[in-house]
Amino acid sequence: MKNIKYLLLAIIAVALINEGCKKTDDGDTVKPFIELLGNSYIIHSLGFPYVDAGAIAWDVTVDGDTIEITNRMVTDDNVNINVAGNYEVTFNVSDEAGNAADERKRMVKVDITK
Repeated sequence: MKNIKYLLLAIIAVALINEGCKKTDDGDTVKPFIELLGNSYIIHSLGFPYVDAGAIAWDVTVDGDTIEITNRMVTDDNVNINVAGNYEVTFNVSDEAGNAADERKRMVKVDITK
């Protein structure tokens, strides 16, 4: 019976130590948001250089402050200016807590323009 008590105490001690080692949760469950700069649909002239207008990413902190996190944004720009067609430029971002924003997209139509 004495051994069972020590075993239970050991299990409780390990559980408490394990709980104390967990990363603290700051309660940030709000996902960031992305604001497109410029239009969400663009017609671009075939063969001319394309420079996307970009986007800005924002995060609302647990304190209620809104901070810019554009430096964390990932952009996928596959516009081929030499081939007529429809292309997407996508913008994604996650905040420090790992909350992902809703992906934003810009449609770019590369076409022969007059």
